Amino acid sequence: MNTFKNKRYWILMPPSLLISISLIIFIPENKGMLYAFVVIALFWIVYYTWTYYAKKNSRNKSDSL
Repeated sequence: MNTFKNKRYWILMPPSLLISISLIIFIPENKGMLYAFVVIALFWIVYYTWTYYAKKNSRNKSDSL
């Protein structure tokens, strides 16, 4: 079993992790954590949206064959 199979996740995760950590470090305590959670939420929204459209596109291609 390939643990690094999902390329979309690995494309999106490192930048969002780095952005979240840097926001926590460089922005004052109250706002840094809030913005870090916003970045994490945006990561999951983009990931699931991208996955949904990729599956939808692959279904459309297989239906047209």
